[in-house]
Amino acid sequence: MFWAQDNPDIFPPPEVAPSVQAVRASGEINIDGTLDEPSWAKAKSITKFIQKDPIQGDPATRSTEAKVLFDDTNLYIGAFCKTINGRKEILAQNLQRDFDYFQNDMFGVVLDGFLDQRNAVSFQTNPYAAQRELLVMDDEIFNREWSALWSVRTQITDEGWYAEIAIPWKTLRYPENCTEMGIILTRNIRANNEYVSYPAVPRNFNVYRMPYEAVLTGIEPPPPTANIQLNPYLLVDTVRQKEGEEIISESTDVKVGGEVKWVMGPNSVLDLTYNTDFAQADVDRQVINLSRFSVLFPERRQFFLEGNEIYRMAAWDNLQPFFSRRIGLDDIGNPIPIEVGGRFTNRSPNQNIGAILLRQDEANGQPASNFAVARYSRNIGGQNRIGGMATFRYDEANSQGQSNYNATVTIDGFLRPTQAINAFWMLSGSKNSGLEDNEGYSGALWAYYSDNLLYLGLVESVISQDYDPKVGFIDANNYLLTSPAITLRLRPKWLPKFTRQFSPGITTFFYHYLDDLSFREGFASFRPFSFEFQNGSLIEYAYRLNWQSLRDPFSPLGIAIAAGDYEYQRHIINYTGDFSKKIGFSAAYGFGEFFNGNLNNFTASLRLAPIPHISLNANYEYNQIKSLGMDGISTETNLLGTELRLSLNPRLQLITFYQYNTSNNSSTINSRLSWEYLPLSYIFIVFNDNEADGVDDFLNPLRLRNTQGIIKLTFLKQF
Repeated sequence: MFWAQDNPDIFPPPEVAPSVQAVRASGEINIDGTLDEPSWAKAKSITKFIQKDPIQGDPATRSTEAKVLFDDTNLYIGAFCKTINGRKEILAQNLQRDFDYFQNDMFGVVLDGFLDQRNAVSFQTNPYAAQRELLVMDDEIFNREWSALWSVRTQITDEGWYAEIAIPWKTLRYPENCTEMGIILTRNIRANNEYVSYPAVPRNFNVYRMPYEAVLTGIEPPPPTANIQLNPYLLVDTVRQKEGEEIISESTDVKVGGEVKWVMGPNSVLDLTYNTDFAQADVDRQVINLSRFSVLFPERRQFFLEGNEIYRMAAWDNLQPFFSRRIGLDDIGNPIPIEVGGRFTNRSPNQNIGAILLRQDEANGQPASNFAVARYSRNIGGQNRIGGMATFRYDEANSQGQSNYNATVTIDGFLRPTQAINAFWMLSGSKNSGLEDNEGYSGALWAYYSDNLLYLGLVESVISQDYDPKVGFIDANNYLLTSPAITLRLRPKWLPKFTRQFSPGITTFFYHYLDDLSFREGFASFRPFSFEFQNGSLIEYAYRLNWQSLRDPFSPLGIAIAAGDYEYQRHIINYTGDFSKKIGFSAAYGFGEFFNGNLNNFTASLRLAPIPHISLNANYEYNQIKSLGMDGISTETNLLGTELRLSLNPRLQLITFYQYNTSNNSSTINSRLSWEYLPLSYIFIVFNDNEADGVDDFLNPLRLRNTQGIIKLTFLKQF
């Protein structure tokens, strides 16, 4: 038999879903990770966890016993995750919230409150009670930054570890007279790089594929009612700016503001914000961009993260008619004050509705701006969706009395005719009037077939010269993209036992100028050698053919490359280690031609985690350019980033990040002490130090330095 103890087929969802029986708690449940209350002894056990990976359909190699209780306040999930080799096989790297899913031992629950098999929430923990929660749409669109009110405690023993989870009914969304929910229980056994669940889910899918869910029965949640969360803050902010050795400004500000969340019922939530502040948000990581496309930096601000999955277009990541970083930040990432705003979200088995209204203050030489976003999507059949979105931005009059209006209108959809076939599509148009006056259009399609053996996909995208979503993101204008790709997922029995999967493939990107359909640029990447090992590490080699057609000179790192046609070849060797261990390492080396010169590129990541309470991460990128451009310039760049995380427990952590970039001779220090003294109530102490080269009024070089100290207190109260 060619296949080694593994069924390569994806099995269909069950015709009759299995059930999980919940039991009403007979007394108070103390969340301490011990499961010693009498109610736990009376609860029914779920033990038949099935492997998703590595051997689909086999029983789990380590037993798991899970139970579900409830009372009028909470839904409780308890679990004992047995080990074979005691404590030493329990793996967790750090105690951060939203920890890495694949590198930790983990137990979690996925809940589908409306039994629509589409929308889900998941609550997950590792053996040290770190919390991870996320919102999921159609198991393809994720909001991993969502934060919810829930609690968990764990206990580690010589035989395994316990998890005890309490999820308030107020945190969940469910219909009137609810007696059932969809549920999937999941565990990661990281010592064996094994992923198991109850009920079973095919290897190729993630554990949020809700058509495979069980039905949680016996629950008696209270009727969904309106509730209000108040989350005010008090902040003291001290800033000093220096040019060389001269202090040019010092200031200390005291700010108050906050947010109100009104849960209007089982489907609808209204969020209001005043004097919005993001002082505790993680800083952007710098990149060295050698491509002809803009870089998409992730959103890190909590107000914009919650609910953002319903606005995301999944057809092409680099085409987003709405991108929240266009609000409250200028083009280089400097903050702009947000005076007031609101967000409305409605979710139901039939539809999703979203609306955002915000006013941005005048700052950084930009006039005040007003933003409006409206989103609607309708579920059709079991796994299909169609929707639309409109954005509007009004930039008030600048110093010359000029104002500008920008609007976009978008329609989009999702099709899943079978579990293996998926397609996302979108069409969008934009219009500017006032200071600017133009119209443009865009569109994208991502269609793919994916099972345990094969991924076969196609991306098509078009962005016109004048498409301008001023509340969105595009990586470039005036192109037509065609990108077919194929990857095989082969597990033949001739593979060595330490090797799990052989995944050769081809990925191609071909761009044409849209105005005349002439060739713009492209590449074809061939991966004849790609092996995933049983411990989760990976080694691969790619051979890449590149083509570039420059209408105008291109200047990466300020090196002028003449207009013209270029063809060159590159080689990439990549190794990703097992980051579940105390020492994790990865590295990639690329070498070969680059336009009319040569480029050697080396990146490496190192993580040291002697205990989960201490974690040091270091990332390094080196670029060596030789004989590039019209002047045959040779140069080097170095980009170093390190992060030290010290955690007393999951609720009290000190995180310090340092980054140095030689391409612009800049350095960044961001240090944050975070104490969650009550659930989702924090004290933050933040220190920022940024240095970069600049010039004075007489064009003399000097060193610019901004230092900032922040103390912020937040408090969450739910009524």
